[in-house]
Amino acid sequence: MDSPWRFGQYSPSSACEIAPPIALDSTRFASESSEVITFTQQLAIYPYDPEIWLNRGNCLRLLGYPELALGDVYKARLLVEAGIEETPSVLGDEVRKAFRKKTYELHTTDPIWMKWAHTVSTPELLAKKVQEMLKRLELQIWTELMEGLMAANCCGDYARMSREAVEKFPDDEFFPSEVSNADAWYVQREKVLKKAVEDGHMNEDQMTTTLMNGGVYPTPYPFMAEEFLIRDEAVFEGIEEDFRRVSTNCMVVRSTIRNTPAGEGSEATTEDDCIGAIASRDITSGETILIDTMSSGSVGIDADPGGCPTCCASPVKNFWNTCCSVLYCSQVCADVAIDAFHGPICGKDFEYLYTAARKATTTTDFSLDALLLMRVLAISQVEDTGHPLKSKVLVRLTPAYGFKEPNLIIFNFEDHIQMPITILQTFGINIFTEPLYDTWVLHTIKCRLQNNKHGQTLGDWPGTSISGLYSMLNHSCSPNVDWRHDSASSEVTMFATRDCKQGEELCISYIGSQGNSMNVVERRKKLMGWFGMPCRCAKCTEEAAAVEAPRNDLANHFQTIAA
Repeated sequence: MDSPWRFGQYSPSSACEIAPPIALDSTRFASESSEVITFTQQLAIYPYDPEIWLNRGNCLRLLGYPELALGDVYKARLLVEAGIEETPSVLGDEVRKAFRKKTYELHTTDPIWMKWAHTVSTPELLAKKVQEMLKRLELQIWTELMEGLMAANCCGDYARMSREAVEKFPDDEFFPSEVSNADAWYVQREKVLKKAVEDGHMNEDQMTTTLMNGGVYPTPYPFMAEEFLIRDEAVFEGIEEDFRRVSTNCMVVRSTIRNTPAGEGSEATTEDDCIGAIASRDITSGETILIDTMSSGSVGIDADPGGCPTCCASPVKNFWNTCCSVLYCSQVCADVAIDAFHGPICGKDFEYLYTAARKATTTTDFSLDALLLMRVLAISQVEDTGHPLKSKVLVRLTPAYGFKEPNLIIFNFEDHIQMPITILQTFGINIFTEPLYDTWVLHTIKCRLQNNKHGQTLGDWPGTSISGLYSMLNHSCSPNVDWRHDSASSEVTMFATRDCKQGEELCISYIGSQGNSMNVVERRKKLMGWFGMPCRCAKCTEEAAAVEAPRNDLANHFQTIAA
């Protein structure tokens, strides 16, 4: 975050419904972003100072990025709790050491504080003063957590943590009012959502999910370098090579499918970083397009205790690697594991992830997202490309950025802040000293996975996967390609559903067979999360025109009467 912040790329992610955010003007943006840069540089020197994490989090919230603010403030909370804890720990020692130095210098060099220099004049008095200041800082941290949760629309988390704060700080006068605010907000949101259910805009399950979770807009952060925003020629050439390796009848191209023509009051737009697949020769119905096997570019996960860690096939057989006793379904999968992801996982206790995932009943369960994140982070460590976002699986995926009508992505404190940090700690990654895994990196990874993952259910086990080649196909509501699991594993076989001519774009349906029973309005609403604008495939364009024509005829009729 200490790279230059560009105002032209500034788009806040906050979508707070009770206090709608207002983007900062250029002057305020420059001031707050400058502060963030300063705090980031200080953290490189003093990573165990919770006050710096808190201060940077406050700036990030004011800039309109509550998901980043909550990541920083949670780290401040972890540090303060370790520093206050009486049980000795390495982290607690680092926090107390950092604060002893800071507190002593403050009381002996700052004219405002020097009148209290006697309170730090001995090691015992200094240690006591450090505890006092850490406890005072802890109260500020919890206050900032409340602000961040509100800005991220986390109604459920806000209600839960405000009650925790009342128990933790019984003498504080502020937090009881937060409980009252949280309860009022919950009732207000529940009322609005129940009306949406009654009007047919959502079902009961969607209402529960929306009620208990928050949401933020996916956005490219102003400090992100261009290499993290587009797929350059080297990435495109790598995708081309993979298609040549696995397919004899299709190829990838730079697609124009998402370009929009000029309309009334709007200019034409082009999307340079849109990739698609076309038939490289005539293809007959039923013919295999390609098979997307497991690799560092394709990931499949579920929690089946008898399943293969690489491809999820069950049961496993007597294939393993020499490092441990983990079994695989084949030597191919054992080799892929060693080459792609197993090293960082081997010997680490991730059972808490699998325990949660075994309770999943749907492929959209957050516990499966956590397993997928863990696997992707393992891949990034094995590849060691210099940055996690440059790993093969992530560099090819795009998030839902830059939409005219952006959709919120689900966000909550446990699954999007606490769990990713816990996963990093299980890997042995120092979350305070390693900027490669800062919150903005983790959130960008989750946005890319959210926009490209698809559910899979093998046997009785729901799972989720990223198919690196499958993800290159664009959407159509009248697709000419479908997919299946031929080998009862995460391996995906794509096949033509009708004859395709050479040069024809090959498309899948992002909403599957359910789209067949939807009208154009319903389909476009369902697809808004991927496109951020109405779907413009041939089927939708034709149906929308058919719906609009009678309206135009009726309007012309009344105009004629009026004349």
